[in-house]
Amino acid sequence: MRKASAIIVALGLCVLWSSCGTKKGEGCLTGAFLADVPKSYSIEKFSIDYGKRPALILIFLDWGKFPDGDVVRDVYDRGSMLVVTWEPWQAKEKKAIDYDAVLDGKSEAYIREFALKLKSIEKTVFLRFAHEMNGNWYPWSGQKIGGEKYQHLFKYVRKIFAEVGVENVRWVFSINTENVPQGNAYRDCYPGDRFVDYIGLDGYNWGTTQSWSRWKSFRNIFSSIYEDVVRRYKKPVIISEFSSASAGGDKALWIEGALQAMRRMPAVKGFILFNVDKEADWRFPPDSASGQKLKSGLANPYFQRVSKKSL
Repeated sequence: MRKASAIIVALGLCVLWSSCGTKKGEGCLTGAFLADVPKSYSIEKFSIDYGKRPALILIFLDWGKFPDGDVVRDVYDRGSMLVVTWEPWQAKEKKAIDYDAVLDGKSEAYIREFALKLKSIEKTVFLRFAHEMNGNWYPWSGQKIGGEKYQHLFKYVRKIFAEVGVENVRWVFSINTENVPQGNAYRDCYPGDRFVDYIGLDGYNWGTTQSWSRWKSFRNIFSSIYEDVVRRYKKPVIISEFSSASAGGDKALWIEGALQAMRRMPAVKGFILFNVDKEADWRFPPDSASGQKLKSGLANPYFQRVSKKSL
């Protein structure tokens, strides 16, 4: 990107964090996971249902895939931005790729093409590469491949993006709010400040939907890890996945408390609400008490949307 274009992107990001009546540097971008393939109508529906257009739209892509052109068009035409979760595996089969082969350059052509496709968007894209490495459920887990190899993988991919001149991508080192197991420490996988723009935090209130789970407030889930990453890395934070199940407590009070808590977490610059029925019912139906609490909470100007002017 030419220097003038880079300045435009930087100015645009300044507008994002300082709009809607908040002080400069304050505020939190509203975001959501709406569907595997989000469309313009689902973005508009969120806007109508909850009174605020989502600034951040989350998608998931496994290895070998590219962002869908229609999705890119719909997201940016609606004044939103993509948050791409790029998963280095074959998701349908839950099968690992060969990480040593990647580091040996066997996937370089694919990575370059992926980088160029994001570059061609010419607007800000957030990229979560190999997320939740401090859990034990993905093959790129630090527990499985080792923290050092994970770091090499993250840095290798980012290096290729730099080689092809990608400057509109913001890199998110996205971790689970708990190390699973305890010894699978996220800090062992951290690739270094030069390679990370944001820290992402993923956490859910599973309520009583699982034999191992209990009802937890947003503060119970996020406060400790938030304080740790802010102290440790001095990076802006995105709550990159969060929601609450419906079973086990008062979901309306839960989301009200979550939005209140985020307003007391100044490093949090954006959130992404999982608003689908997947492993559990994470939805906040607009006509329900929880949906109404979500809408009333988002009415606060602290929670921001993105306009086309600011992109």
